[in-house]
Amino acid sequence: MNHGMLRPNYKGQIIATGCGLLIWLLVLVNTMMMNGLASFFRGQKELTAFNQVSFLSYTAAMSVVALAGFADDAIGDKMIKGLKGHWLLWKEKQICSTGLLKAILTGIAALLFVSGLSSDSWWQLCADLILLGLMTNGINLLDVRPGRALKGFFMITAAGTFVQLSAIAISGQFHIGELLQTAMKLAPYVLPVYIGAGILLGPDLRAELMIGDAGANVLGFALGCWVVLGSAWQLQAILIVLLLVLHIMAWRSSVSQWIEANRLLLWFDLLGRSKEKASR
Repeated sequence: MNHGMLRPNYKGQIIATGCGLLIWLLVLVNTMMMNGLASFFRGQKELTAFNQVSFLSYTAAMSVVALAGFADDAIGDKMIKGLKGHWLLWKEKQICSTGLLKAILTGIAALLFVSGLSSDSWWQLCADLILLGLMTNGINLLDVRPGRALKGFFMITAAGTFVQLSAIAISGQFHIGELLQTAMKLAPYVLPVYIGAGILLGPDLRAELMIGDAGANVLGFALGCWVVLGSAWQLQAILIVLLLVLHIMAWRSSVSQWIEANRLLLWFDLLGRSKEKASR
């Protein structure tokens, strides 16, 4: 408890927080493996879909986000909630909380990632940065109930994939070769995060651990990176609008209140959890 890594869950049991750091560790292991493969197959066609510079900038940016989130889990003031709370603390007392520092570092991480991409448009660059910031904090806004952030992460990726495939099918430009190439391009980014999220989902739903900001922020940042890498600008624009709505709701009231007022969302939120109202 003295180091802030143990907190009471909704049952009053003391459990570990910041366990989402596992996802970052898997990303690091995957990066070492991919760099080894890239060196072995250098100059050959096996890894033509793999951009080593982009991947390294992705891992470096993820490391900044993960460690900033872990620091907030360990030493952050748990009484300060949301962007509004951190902003008011700065506005009224000129105190830079760990949460505000985390937001600044996330912005730097987003800039680090997009700088490794080839883009000639300043508009696209700004849109990528906005999307990464909103997505990172958006998943974090969900992490106030057991399993909610992880389920939100899986739901958004599934919905995004469905929308992408539907748009391709409607356009009549369905080319299996291009889809496979895109899948190969995204696989090194996606697999370690999905594996880590899958490992943590069960214990998080049972309120045996909390992924903390170290997990929620990494999930959001990773998801934002995947959208930037593999989605059309139309989907990116839709996500930015939806994320802005989510942030406005969180600023004005509570995401939990909105979820509890909707039967379908409440059913999905409680899926896999205890029937008790779980509050962390």
